[in-house]
Amino acid sequence: MKTKKSDKKIIIFSSPEPMNNVVFVSMVHPDYTKEIIGKIYPNFNTEENSIYYTSTNLQGEEIFPPNPDFTEIETRFKQYAKEQSEKSLTETMIQEAELQNNRKNALQSLRNLKFRKLQFLHLFKSF
Repeated sequence: MKTKKSDKKIIIFSSPEPMNNVVFVSMVHPDYTKEIIGKIYPNFNTEENSIYYTSTNLQGEEIFPPNPDFTEIETRFKQYAKEQSEKSLTETMIQEAELQNNRKNALQSLRNLKFRKLQFLHLFKSF
């Protein structure tokens, strides 16, 4: 099992599965939770006596072109993990901003209701 540190993220490449030689690529988050981010499939070419590695995401979509150099695949997965992490962080920030905006609107509505109640009480006392 190889590990690579990339901007405070650890990328883990599992040992090949015994039945199909698939390597699972996981990212370890700062809270030590693991998330599988992709798979590497070896394609054995007996005519050329070579191996090409095909990289896919969890949906099975090829994310990098097949490559005979496993270290190049490792480097690309480090970059992919960094991009996925930034994308996740951006989505989290957008959700937090929407939550804050909703909270702000709810508080403003409560203030308006309170103000209306005070106006009503003031009018009632005038009679």
